[in-house]
Amino acid sequence: MAIESLSLLFTGHMVDLPGREVPRFPPEIVDAVREELTKHISYQVGTREKKDVKGFASLARGGDILFHEVCRESGIETVVVLPFAPNEFLATSVEGTIVGNWPQRFRRIWDTTPADARYVLGLPQSDAAYADCNNRLLDLAHTYGSVQLIAIWNGADGDGLGGTGHFVDRVKRESGREPDVIDPKQFMGRD
Repeated sequence: MAIESLSLLFTGHMVDLPGREVPRFPPEIVDAVREELTKHISYQVGTREKKDVKGFASLARGGDILFHEVCRESGIETVVVLPFAPNEFLATSVEGTIVGNWPQRFRRIWDTTPADARYVLGLPQSDAAYADCNNRLLDLAHTYGSVQLIAIWNGADGDGLGGTGHFVDRVKRESGREPDVIDPKQFMGRD
C-alpha cells in the first residue's frame, strides 16, 4: 500500500514589533516555539519518507520563517508564496524588529528556494492580498497531497481577512481536519 504524499501547510503569527500593547508572539519565546514546531513537524511526518512530504508557507518574520527553517533542516522541501514583490514584502512583513535577523533569514530562504518553488502573486498591498496568498498556498498544498495545517496561533479572532485565525477557520471548515496548533501563550511568562 502506497503512502499518500503529505502537504504541511503553515500559518502563524509574526513576531511582535517593539511596543506591541498586548503580546502575541514576543521575541523572547522564539526559541521555545521553534523547538515545539520541530516536534509538531516530526509528529506529522511520522514514518513517511521526507521525499513524500512538502511544506507550504509564506515568508513573514516569526512563524513562516521558522517553519521553512525547521522543514529544511529536517530534509523537507518547501514552497514559498508571497502576495507581492520580495522587497515590498520585506518592508511590510519581515523588517521592524531589532532581534532575530529576520531580513537576513528571509533572504537566505528566498535565495535558496528553487525558482519553481517560489511564487510572487504581484498583488497590491491589502488584507485581501494576504488572503489571496493563503488561497494560493492551500491550492498548491492540495495539488501535492493530503493537507495538514500547522499553525502558531493564540486562538483569538481579530486578525481579519488574510490573518492566521481566518485561515485556520477556513482550512478546518474545508478539510474537516483539526489543525495542529501551537499556542504561543503557553511559552509566555516562563524563565
